[in-house]
Amino acid sequence: MKRLRIITAGIFLAGITLLFMGIGQQWWGWMAKIQFLPACLALNAAVIAGVLVITALFGRIYCSTICPLGVLQDTAIAFRRAADKSISKSRARKHLSPWHSKRFSFSRERKWLRYGVLALTIIALVADIQCFVALIAPYSSYGRMVRAITGIGSPRTDTALLWIGLASFVLIIFLAVMFGRAWCSNICPVGTVLGSVSRFSLFRPRIDENKCTHCHACEKKCRAACIDSERVAIDSSRCVDCFDCFDACKSGAISFSAPKRKPAQAMAGNATKRKPAQAYGHGTTEHKPAAPDSSRRGFLAATGIIAGTVLGAKAQNAAAKAMSAAGNTSGPKSEPERTTPIVPPGAVSAEHFYNRCTACQLCVSNCPNGVLRPTDDLTHFLQPHMSYENGFCRPECTRCSEICPTGAILPVERGRKTLIHIGYASVRKEDCIGCGKCADTCPMGAIKMYKADGKSLPAVAREQCIGCGKCEYLCPVRPVSAIIVNGLEKHQEEQ
Repeated sequence: MKRLRIITAGIFLAGITLLFMGIGQQWWGWMAKIQFLPACLALNAAVIAGVLVITALFGRIYCSTICPLGVLQDTAIAFRRAADKSISKSRARKHLSPWHSKRFSFSRERKWLRYGVLALTIIALVADIQCFVALIAPYSSYGRMVRAITGIGSPRTDTALLWIGLASFVLIIFLAVMFGRAWCSNICPVGTVLGSVSRFSLFRPRIDENKCTHCHACEKKCRAACIDSERVAIDSSRCVDCFDCFDACKSGAISFSAPKRKPAQAMAGNATKRKPAQAYGHGTTEHKPAAPDSSRRGFLAATGIIAGTVLGAKAQNAAAKAMSAAGNTSGPKSEPERTTPIVPPGAVSAEHFYNRCTACQLCVSNCPNGVLRPTDDLTHFLQPHMSYENGFCRPECTRCSEICPTGAILPVERGRKTLIHIGYASVRKEDCIGCGKCADTCPMGAIKMYKADGKSLPAVAREQCIGCGKCEYLCPVRPVSAIIVNGLEKHQEEQ
């Protein structure tokens, strides 16, 4: 069972990682569609019901096999254990491994933290505060990590995305190595929702009190810190079904099973001997004193790291833009200031797009022309927008609408894409050199040249322009094109 979980988790991790690298959309695209939070935003009832039913039957299998951030943490834990095993054979292990001999141990559920973060997430979704959701959503966080790591050294990598992605990666790996699945047990809103269901799952790891020797081996092995050896109980709301405890238990006291009914006489006899110990996740009334957990300090430090990184990355990106804008006409293009951001065909409107987008960067990594990029505007922090310095939106391309898992970009038929108006071009006459390249290359024939004051200037027929950005991309003027596209708040589609 553990081997099957590892194989399945490996397939999902590899597929989703390649997907975020822009490889294999036709093979791995479905993996993005079954992620829980994106499915909720897309109102994908089949996926939502499927995940909840599986969780109700078998516990948090989703968290240990399908969620890429969860599998990443398990990979870090596996490397730590391999390192510990290797170092334990060395005579100088105390000098070589600062965390050697550190083992996981049981910690009580922090409901105030788990449900507090979940409540904030729900409030942020309702109030359209997507910045918070983007930073905390597990699937989106993993996407940013992949984009940041693979984009190191690339001039096209957004500065804010790079620093946030790398900071998130370091934080998640640190917590996993030192505290196991602490992020999933205390912070992740998806984990909290599924944990509320898995409390009552039919099949889950259970400890046979008659076989348990209280050796604490399972507790030390538990990456979710949810096994209390003293009380012979497993907090099923935090258990991620990793099955490590099965290997650790030498007495065979742990099994993955449905609850067994005890004979009435046996239950009565047990009641006279001792008070019944209710299982965690089923209304526990007794708690043993727990030592302070240093993971709490880790979470507080993480909050400070992320906040500082956000502000620092925004300032650095703003400085980079200012330097670019100060360049000469032979240098690279700079993104112009737009009155309204441009969002992809299929997004319906800017409001619809930003309300559903979790900033996972999937559309960014799969855009063949590099038109989509994350924004550093705190209102829509790290959510994508369109810009045309590196390319234009090709009329025949619909990849972003095909791959978006949240419904932020709805599917668009290739034959109808040129009927969707996402913006309009406008000319900056004072900078135009009258080359006519925009008129010659416009795929919609929306630009015509005319003479004015002895100079050739382009005129845009706004009702024909769809906002593809080809004119802006091909305009030779630097650093800002002489013809720029502004987005429409609500897209217009011809019938």
